[in-house]
Amino acid sequence: MHKIVKELIIILGIAVLIWLGIAYLDIFPRHPELISEETEEELGDKYLEAILKNPQFTQCTNKFIINSVDSICNRLESAIEDPVYNYNYVVIENSMINAFTLPGGNIVITTGLLKYCQTADELAGIVAHELGHAQERHIISRLVKELGIEIITSGDIFVLGEITKTITSSSFDRKQEEKADEYACKLLQKAKLEPRILARLFGRLKEDTQNNALKNFEIVNSHPNFSSRIKNILAFEVEDTNHVDTLKINWDEVITALGNSNEEE
Repeated sequence: MHKIVKELIIILGIAVLIWLGIAYLDIFPRHPELISEETEEELGDKYLEAILKNPQFTQCTNKFIINSVDSICNRLESAIEDPVYNYNYVVIENSMINAFTLPGGNIVITTGLLKYCQTADELAGIVAHELGHAQERHIISRLVKELGIEIITSGDIFVLGEITKTITSSSFDRKQEEKADEYACKLLQKAKLEPRILARLFGRLKEDTQNNALKNFEIVNSHPNFSSRIKNILAFEVEDTNHVDTLKINWDEVITALGNSNEEE
């Protein structure tokens, strides 16, 4: 009898280990070691090119808007200790409220998001979050896990189009979002910006979504679980609020410029 019980315990232990292994692989995406950063950058450029060929995603050419966004992004990037990529920031003419990261360090920001942000610091919060996804290589991890290396590197035009749809609309998993939020808070603090600004923006997005105040909330679909994330961001321990140096960008001028955002200045 004792021997039978012992064997059952061993079998149960093995079953638990197998279950934990499967759960671990399901929760945590495979690290994209099989794709070099150089290959990833090439893929990212192809995906960006495909996105910009879509008439719904016309690249913004207004110099004032581009310079304003670059100023915000450069402030953040200068605080990154070890950048994984040479980052490229692209503003596209689209009413959806969103920003998304492509493989290889391309970060796309919609004019709809610019209009929704009330300050330059709010946009900095979103960009810091996207930089978190990029630095952790979340997007390529997700593509490798969901589609496999052969598909994402095939170069097939049809496949390319489907992958770009996935990138612009589907969501990261909960742990990836939390990790990107945590990275954003740390980066904002290093850049001498208020880390919890992101919680304010998420709170407004959550409230407006519940009230159906606005359409085109693609950022809500691609970055879910606002309630728990707001709580985590507000709980972030700020080292010294006296060192906050708000971005010196007149956001009202940016909003005004968005009315003629395809005109060169």
